[in-house]
Amino acid sequence: MDSPGKATNGRRPRAAAGPRIAAIGGGTGLSTLLRGLKRHTANLTAIVTVADDGGSSGRLREDVRMPPPGDARSCLVALSEAGPQVDELLDYRFDEGSNLGGHSLGNLFLAALYAQHGGFQEALDAAARLLGASGRVVPVSDMPGLTLIGETVSGATLRGESAVGLAPEPLRRIRLEPEGAAASEAALASIAQADLIVIGPGSLYTSILPNFLVHGIGEAVAASQAPSVLVCNVATEHRETDGFTAADHLQAFQSHSGVSVSHFLVNGKASPAPVEPGRSHVDAVSEVEGFRGVVVSADVIDDERPASHDSHKLADALMGIARAHATGREGCLDVDSRETPAASFRPPIPTFPHEGGRGYCPERGPGELS
Repeated sequence: MDSPGKATNGRRPRAAAGPRIAAIGGGTGLSTLLRGLKRHTANLTAIVTVADDGGSSGRLREDVRMPPPGDARSCLVALSEAGPQVDELLDYRFDEGSNLGGHSLGNLFLAALYAQHGGFQEALDAAARLLGASGRVVPVSDMPGLTLIGETVSGATLRGESAVGLAPEPLRRIRLEPEGAAASEAALASIAQADLIVIGPGSLYTSILPNFLVHGIGEAVAASQAPSVLVCNVATEHRETDGFTAADHLQAFQSHSGVSVSHFLVNGKASPAPVEPGRSHVDAVSEVEGFRGVVVSADVIDDERPASHDSHKLADALMGIARAHATGREGCLDVDSRETPAASFRPPIPTFPHEGGRGYCPERGPGELS
C-alpha cells in the first residue's frame, strides 16, 4: 500500500491525518465530495442512504436480501487508492441481454462480501481494506428493507426512491417505511466524533433527506459542537427540485429534517454554460431570510460540467469553514484554493455569534463573506 502523503498513480497526494469529517448523503454528490476531501484528511466517514430501489441496487436488494449497495460502492470508489484501473473496473456495468445485464461489477463485489461476512458494515469495511480506501463508508441504518414514501401536494402517494425522484408535482412530505428505523451505531459515532459535518451535495429528496428520516441522525447533528454545513446544489434537478432557489433548498432541508445547520454553502460563480434540459443554475445568495447561521458563497462549480460541483474547489471551501471555526473567525472565511495541510488543523473552539444569516467578523462586523 502506498504511504500517506505521497502521490500515487499520478493523483494528488493523500492526507496522512487531518480533521474528523462526517459526510452525509448519497449518490453522485457524495462521491464527488469525497474525492476532494480525501486530499485533506484520512479521518473521513461517508454516511450513506440505504433506501435505493432502482437499477442494479434494487435487484440485489431483492435477490440477495441485502441493503442497496450502489451509493456505498460509489463512495468506496471515490475513496479508493487502488488506482484508476480498479476504479473503472468497479464502475463497469454489464451490457443488457444477460442475467448480469445492468449490474455493476462493484455492486456484485459488495454482494459477494456481504454473503461472505454476513453483514453490510462488515462487507464495506472489508472492501475498504482491499481498496486502500482513505476513509470509511457506513450505512445510515442497519435496518433492512427501508422504503422511501413521498406524498405530493395533491395527496398522491409515491412508493420507492425511484418514484419519488420522478414526482410529477411538488412533494409535501417524505417518510420511511417501516417506521422506527434507527441510525446505525457507526453513523452516530462518526457524527459525535466529527470536527466537521457535511450534508450534501446531492438529490435533496432522494439522497440527502432520507438520512434524516432515520431516528437519531438529526439529533446527533444538533447535539454536535462541530460546524454543520449544508451544501446547496449548483443546479436544480428535473421534477425533484424544479424551480428551486438556494433559499428553497435550505428551507426544504430544515423543514423536513428538523435540523438547523450552522453553515449554508452556495456556489458563488455564475456559469455562462447551459445545463442539460430540465435543469437550471441555482443563483448565489449572500443571506437567507430567517437563517441564523452563516451563508458562505464560493466558486465551487465544475467549469466543464456546470450542473455539478468541482470536488477540489468544494473541499477547499469546506476546509476554509473548518479553519474559520477552529480559529473563531466565522465571518472571515478563507475559501481560497489552497489545500489545508492535515497537521495544521486544530480542534474547534467556540464560535463568534452569527447575525441574521450573514457572516459576522469581529474586524468587519456583519456583512457579505469573503
